[in-house]
Amino acid sequence: MKTECLILLIGIKGIDNQSIALAKILGFKFKKIKIEMNPFIRTFPFLGNIFNNLENNFKLIKKYNFKYLITTGKKLSGVSVALKKIYGEKIINIHLQKPNFYSKYFDILIAPEHDNFYRQNNIIKIVGSLSPFNEIEIKKKNPLIEKKFKYFRSPNVLVLLGGKSKRYTPNNTDYSKLLLEIKYAAKQISANVIICHSRRTPENVLYLAELIFSDFSNNFYISKKNEPNIYPSIVKICDYIIVTNDSVNMISEIASTTKYLFLGYLNKEKSKLKFFHEKLLNHNCMKIFNRSFYNFKKIPLDNNKKLIKDFKLILNKLSK
Repeated sequence: MKTECLILLIGIKGIDNQSIALAKILGFKFKKIKIEMNPFIRTFPFLGNIFNNLENNFKLIKKYNFKYLITTGKKLSGVSVALKKIYGEKIINIHLQKPNFYSKYFDILIAPEHDNFYRQNNIIKIVGSLSPFNEIEIKKKNPLIEKKFKYFRSPNVLVLLGGKSKRYTPNNTDYSKLLLEIKYAAKQISANVIICHSRRTPENVLYLAELIFSDFSNNFYISKKNEPNIYPSIVKICDYIIVTNDSVNMISEIASTTKYLFLGYLNKEKSKLKFFHEKLLNHNCMKIFNRSFYNFKKIPLDNNKKLIKDFKLILNKLSK
Protein backbone atom coordinates (compact mmCIF):
# COMPACT_ATOMS: atom_id res chain seq x y z
CA MET A 1 0.00 0.00 0.00
CA LYS A 2 1.28 3.43 -0.92
CA THR A 3 1.09 6.38 1.47
CA GLU A 4 3.02 9.61 1.69
CA CYS A 5 3.65 9.34 5.41
CA LEU A 6 3.63 6.58 8.01
CA ILE A 7 2.97 7.45 11.66
CA LEU A 8 3.96 5.02 14.40
CA LEU A 9 1.77 5.09 17.52
CA ILE A 10 2.27 3.52 20.96
CA GLY A 11 -1.17 4.07 22.49
CA ILE A 12 -0.33 7.05 24.71
CA LYS A 13 -2.64 9.87 23.64
CA GLY A 14 -0.33 12.81 24.41
CA ILE A 15 2.55 11.26 22.45
CA ASP A 16 0.48 9.94 19.55
CA ASN A 17 -1.31 13.28 19.11
CA GLN A 18 2.01 15.04 18.53
CA SER A 19 2.80 12.82 15.54
CA ILE A 20 -0.68 13.25 14.09
CA ALA A 21 -0.51 17.03 14.61
CA LEU A 22 2.80 17.22 12.73
CA ALA A 23 1.47 15.26 9.76
CA LYS A 24 -1.57 17.57 9.57
CA ILE A 25 0.55 20.73 9.82
CA LEU A 26 2.87 19.54 7.03
CA GLY A 27 -0.12 18.56 4.88
CA PHE A 28 0.84 14.89 4.58
CA LYS A 29 -1.52 12.12 3.56
CA PHE A 30 -0.80 9.57 6.25
CA LYS A 31 -1.51 6.14 7.68
CA LYS A 32 -1.25 5.25 11.37
CA ILE A 33 0.16 2.04 12.79
CA LYS A 34 0.08 1.10 16.47
CA ILE A 35 3.15 -0.95 17.24
CA GLU A 36 4.01 -3.26 20.11
CA MET A 37 7.11 -2.14 21.96
CA ASN A 38 9.79 -4.53 23.09
CA PRO A 39 9.86 -3.91 26.90
CA PHE A 40 13.67 -3.85 26.83
CA ILE A 41 13.77 -1.24 24.04
CA ARG A 42 11.03 0.76 25.75
CA THR A 43 13.30 1.06 28.78
CA PHE A 44 16.55 1.50 26.80
CA PRO A 45 15.59 3.21 23.50
CA PHE A 46 19.25 3.89 22.56
CA LEU A 47 19.68 0.17 21.84
CA GLY A 48 17.75 0.83 18.63
CA ASN A 49 20.90 2.62 17.50
CA ILE A 50 22.79 -0.65 17.88
CA PHE A 51 20.55 -3.44 16.65
CA ASN A 52 17.26 -4.04 14.84
CA ASN A 53 14.49 -4.11 17.47
CA LEU A 54 11.43 -4.20 15.23
CA GLU A 55 10.45 -7.86 15.68
CA ASN A 56 6.90 -8.54 14.41
CA ASN A 57 6.21 -4.83 13.83
CA PHE A 58 8.26 -4.89 10.65
CA LYS A 59 5.81 -7.32 9.03
CA LEU A 60 3.15 -4.65 9.39
CA ILE A 61 5.38 -1.70 8.45
CA LYS A 62 6.79 -3.25 5.25
CA LYS A 63 3.26 -3.51 3.82
CA TYR A 64 3.49 0.23 3.19
CA ASN A 65 5.44 2.14 0.58
CA PHE A 66 6.10 5.50 2.28
CA LYS A 67 8.40 8.51 2.00
CA TYR A 68 8.13 10.07 5.46
CA LEU A 69 8.21 8.39 8.86
CA ILE A 70 6.98 10.26 11.95
CA THR A 71 7.64 9.18 15.54
CA THR A 72 7.39 10.96 18.89
CA GLY A 73 8.98 10.43 22.30
CA LYS A 74 11.97 8.60 23.74
CA LYS A 75 10.30 5.19 23.55
CA LEU A 76 10.00 5.36 19.76
CA SER A 77 13.36 7.01 19.08
CA GLY A 78 15.14 3.65 18.80
CA VAL A 79 12.46 2.34 16.43
CA SER A 80 12.89 5.37 14.17
CA VAL A 81 16.65 4.79 14.00
CA ALA A 82 16.23 1.07 13.27
CA LEU A 83 13.89 1.80 10.36
CA LYS A 84 16.21 4.46 8.96
CA LYS A 85 19.04 1.93 8.97
CA ILE A 86 16.87 -0.48 6.99
CA TYR A 87 15.38 1.96 4.47
CA GLY A 88 18.28 4.41 4.18
CA GLU A 89 17.71 7.29 1.76
CA LYS A 90 14.40 5.81 0.60
CA ILE A 91 12.72 7.49 3.58
CA ILE A 92 13.04 10.68 5.65
CA ASN A 93 12.49 10.02 9.33
CA ILE A 94 11.17 12.87 11.47
CA HIS A 95 11.30 12.50 15.23
CA LEU A 96 9.59 14.78 17.74
CA GLN A 97 10.91 15.46 21.24
CA LYS A 98 14.43 15.10 22.50
CA PRO A 99 15.80 11.53 22.23
CA ASN A 100 18.08 10.42 25.05
CA PHE A 101 20.89 9.39 22.71
CA TYR A 102 22.73 10.80 19.70
CA SER A 103 22.40 9.20 16.28
CA LYS A 104 23.22 10.30 12.74
CA TYR A 105 20.21 8.26 11.64
CA PHE A 106 17.69 10.99 12.56
CA ASP A 107 17.01 13.04 9.39
CA ILE A 108 14.98 15.74 11.12
CA LEU A 109 14.47 16.35 14.83
CA ILE A 110 11.74 18.61 16.25
CA ALA A 111 12.16 19.59 19.88
CA PRO A 112 10.78 22.17 22.35
CA GLU A 113 12.91 25.24 22.99
CA HIS A 114 12.93 24.51 26.73
CA ASP A 115 14.78 21.22 26.16
CA ASN A 116 18.54 21.63 26.33
CA PHE A 117 19.59 19.99 23.09
CA TYR A 118 23.05 19.05 21.91
CA ARG A 119 22.37 18.67 18.20
CA GLN A 120 22.76 21.65 15.85
CA ASN A 121 22.03 20.23 12.39
CA ASN A 122 18.56 19.56 10.97
CA ILE A 123 16.74 20.49 14.16
CA ILE A 124 13.54 22.52 14.35
CA LYS A 125 12.79 24.24 17.63
CA ILE A 126 9.17 24.82 18.69
CA VAL A 127 7.53 26.49 21.69
CA GLY A 128 6.01 23.82 23.93
CA SER A 129 4.28 21.20 21.83
CA LEU A 130 2.13 20.95 18.70
CA SER A 131 -1.65 21.13 18.86
CA PRO A 132 -3.60 18.25 17.26
CA PHE A 133 -6.65 20.50 16.75
CA ASN A 134 -7.30 24.02 15.45
CA GLU A 135 -9.94 26.71 15.84
CA ILE A 136 -12.02 25.36 12.95
CA GLU A 137 -12.15 21.86 14.46
CA ILE A 138 -13.16 23.24 17.87
CA LYS A 139 -16.10 25.14 16.36
CA LYS A 140 -17.58 22.03 14.73
CA LYS A 141 -20.93 20.85 16.06
CA ASN A 142 -20.77 18.08 18.64
CA PRO A 143 -24.15 16.55 19.59
CA LEU A 144 -22.75 15.16 22.87
CA ILE A 145 -21.57 18.59 24.01
CA GLU A 146 -24.75 20.34 22.88
CA LYS A 147 -26.95 17.87 24.77
CA LYS A 148 -24.91 17.47 27.95
CA PHE A 149 -24.17 21.18 28.39
CA LYS A 150 -27.34 22.82 27.05
CA TYR A 151 -27.88 24.66 30.36
CA PHE A 152 -24.30 25.94 30.58
CA ARG A 153 -24.74 29.54 29.44
CA SER A 154 -21.75 31.86 29.18
CA PRO A 155 -19.55 32.51 31.08
CA ASN A 156 -18.10 29.00 31.38
CA VAL A 157 -14.80 28.11 33.04
CA LEU A 158 -12.93 24.99 31.92
CA VAL A 159 -10.40 23.44 34.31
CA LEU A 160 -7.83 21.05 32.82
CA LEU A 161 -6.20 19.10 35.63
CA GLY A 162 -2.85 17.35 35.29
CA GLY A 163 -1.06 15.23 37.85
CA LYS A 164 2.15 13.52 38.79
CA SER A 165 5.23 14.27 36.70
CA LYS A 166 8.94 13.48 36.89
CA ARG A 167 9.45 16.84 38.57
CA TYR A 168 6.74 16.85 41.20
CA THR A 169 3.86 14.86 42.71
CA PRO A 170 1.01 17.19 43.76
CA ASN A 171 -0.76 16.28 47.00
CA ASN A 172 -4.36 16.80 48.11
CA THR A 173 -3.48 20.15 49.66
CA ASP A 174 -2.08 21.43 46.34
CA TYR A 175 -5.23 20.43 44.46
CA SER A 176 -7.58 21.71 47.19
CA LYS A 177 -5.94 25.13 47.29
CA LEU A 178 -6.21 25.59 43.52
CA LEU A 179 -9.77 24.25 43.30
CA LEU A 180 -10.98 26.51 46.12
CA GLU A 181 -9.45 29.54 44.39
CA ILE A 182 -11.12 28.54 41.10
CA LYS A 183 -14.44 28.18 42.89
CA TYR A 184 -14.04 31.66 44.40
CA ALA A 185 -13.07 33.24 41.05
CA ALA A 186 -15.96 31.55 39.23
CA LYS A 187 -18.45 32.86 41.81
CA GLN A 188 -17.23 36.43 41.24
CA ILE A 189 -18.34 36.32 37.59
CA SER A 190 -21.30 33.91 38.09
CA ALA A 191 -19.62 31.33 35.86
CA ASN A 192 -20.32 27.65 35.41
CA VAL A 193 -17.40 25.28 35.97
CA ILE A 194 -16.37 22.22 33.94
CA ILE A 195 -13.45 20.06 35.11
CA CYS A 196 -11.58 17.64 32.85
CA HIS A 197 -8.81 15.35 34.03
CA SER A 198 -5.77 13.86 32.33
CA ARG A 199 -4.60 10.25 32.59
CA ARG A 200 -2.18 11.42 35.32
CA THR A 201 -4.89 12.90 37.56
CA PRO A 202 -5.41 10.72 40.67
CA GLU A 203 -8.91 9.30 41.14
CA ASN A 204 -9.19 10.76 44.65
CA VAL A 205 -8.73 14.29 43.25
CA LEU A 206 -11.95 13.93 41.26
CA TYR A 207 -13.75 12.99 44.48
CA LEU A 208 -12.08 15.96 46.21
CA ALA A 209 -13.34 18.30 43.48
CA GLU A 210 -16.88 16.95 43.91
CA LEU A 211 -16.73 17.78 47.63
CA ILE A 212 -15.32 21.28 47.12
CA PHE A 213 -17.98 22.19 44.54
CA SER A 214 -20.86 20.40 46.30
CA ASP A 215 -22.42 23.72 47.39
CA PHE A 216 -21.59 25.58 44.18
CA SER A 217 -24.64 27.60 43.11
CA ASN A 218 -24.02 27.57 39.34
CA ASN A 219 -23.77 24.60 36.98
CA PHE A 220 -20.88 22.24 37.68
CA TYR A 221 -19.61 19.20 35.78
CA ILE A 222 -16.63 16.93 36.31
CA SER A 223 -15.62 14.37 33.70
CA LYS A 224 -15.57 10.72 34.71
CA LYS A 225 -12.91 8.26 33.60
CA ASN A 226 -15.50 5.82 32.22
CA GLU A 227 -17.35 8.45 30.14
CA PRO A 228 -16.70 9.62 26.55
CA ASN A 229 -13.92 12.19 26.40
CA ILE A 230 -15.34 15.72 26.01
CA TYR A 231 -11.96 17.38 25.41
CA PRO A 232 -11.14 19.21 23.15
CA SER A 233 -14.75 19.64 21.88
CA ILE A 234 -15.76 21.24 25.20
CA VAL A 235 -13.38 24.16 24.51
CA LYS A 236 -15.98 25.58 22.09
CA ILE A 237 -18.44 26.64 24.82
CA CYS A 238 -15.84 27.88 27.34
CA ASP A 239 -14.77 31.47 27.90
CA TYR A 240 -11.91 31.01 30.37
CA ILE A 241 -9.62 28.00 30.59
CA ILE A 242 -7.21 27.20 33.40
CA VAL A 243 -4.54 24.53 32.91
CA THR A 244 -2.26 23.21 35.64
CA ASN A 245 1.44 24.00 35.28
CA ASP A 246 2.60 20.38 34.77
CA SER A 247 1.07 19.82 31.31
CA VAL A 248 3.09 21.13 28.35
CA ASN A 249 0.63 19.59 25.87
CA MET A 250 -2.58 21.04 27.28
CA ILE A 251 -1.00 24.46 27.89
CA SER A 252 0.28 24.54 24.30
CA GLU A 253 -3.07 23.38 22.90
CA ILE A 254 -5.11 26.08 24.65
CA ALA A 255 -2.42 28.71 24.04
CA SER A 256 -2.89 28.01 20.31
CA THR A 257 -6.58 28.97 20.47
CA THR A 258 -8.24 32.36 20.94
CA LYS A 259 -9.63 31.32 24.34
CA TYR A 260 -8.39 33.13 27.47
CA LEU A 261 -5.79 30.88 29.09
CA PHE A 262 -4.75 30.98 32.74
CA LEU A 263 -1.89 29.00 34.26
CA GLY A 264 -2.81 27.32 37.55
CA TYR A 265 0.12 26.41 39.76
CA LEU A 266 -0.05 23.18 41.76
CA ASN A 267 3.54 23.80 42.81
CA LYS A 268 6.24 26.40 42.34
CA GLU A 269 7.91 25.69 38.99
CA LYS A 270 11.69 25.44 39.22
CA SER A 271 12.43 23.15 36.28
CA LYS A 272 13.10 23.86 32.60
CA LEU A 273 9.34 24.35 32.18
CA LYS A 274 9.74 27.71 33.86
CA PHE A 275 11.36 28.95 30.63
CA PHE A 276 8.38 27.65 28.62
CA HIS A 277 5.87 29.36 30.93
CA GLU A 278 7.76 32.65 30.84
CA LYS A 279 7.88 32.59 27.03
CA LEU A 280 4.08 32.27 26.80
CA LEU A 281 3.55 34.90 29.48
CA ASN A 282 5.89 37.37 27.76
CA HIS A 283 4.11 36.85 24.42
CA ASN A 284 0.71 37.38 26.07
CA CYS A 285 -0.49 33.87 25.23
CA MET A 286 -1.66 33.41 28.82
CA LYS A 287 -1.83 34.90 32.31
CA ILE A 288 -1.02 33.45 35.73
CA PHE A 289 -4.21 32.57 37.59
CA ASN A 290 -4.60 34.64 40.74
CA ARG A 291 -8.14 34.16 42.06
CA SER A 292 -9.82 35.92 39.13
CA PHE A 293 -10.86 35.44 35.49
CA TYR A 294 -10.82 38.36 33.06
CA ASN A 295 -10.41 39.29 29.41
CA PHE A 296 -7.03 40.34 28.03
CA LYS A 297 -5.45 40.92 24.65
CA LYS A 298 -4.42 37.34 23.95
CA ILE A 299 -1.96 36.48 21.18
CA PRO A 300 -2.38 32.81 20.21
CA LEU A 301 0.70 30.60 20.07
CA ASP A 302 1.64 29.76 16.46
CA ASN A 303 4.30 27.10 15.91
CA ASN A 304 3.04 26.16 12.47
CA LYS A 305 4.43 28.89 10.21
CA LYS A 306 7.99 28.60 11.48
CA LEU A 307 7.81 24.80 11.50
CA ILE A 308 6.71 24.62 7.85
CA LYS A 309 9.37 27.13 6.78
CA ASP A 310 12.18 25.34 8.64
CA PHE A 311 11.00 21.95 7.37
CA LYS A 312 11.19 23.09 3.75
CA LEU A 313 14.70 24.50 4.29
CA ILE A 314 15.97 21.24 5.80
CA LEU A 315 14.24 19.19 3.09
CA ASN A 316 16.03 21.20 0.40
CA LYS A 317 19.34 20.61 2.17
CA LEU A 318 18.71 16.85 2.43
CA SER A 319 17.87 16.61 -1.28
CA LYS A 320 21.25 18.04 -2.37
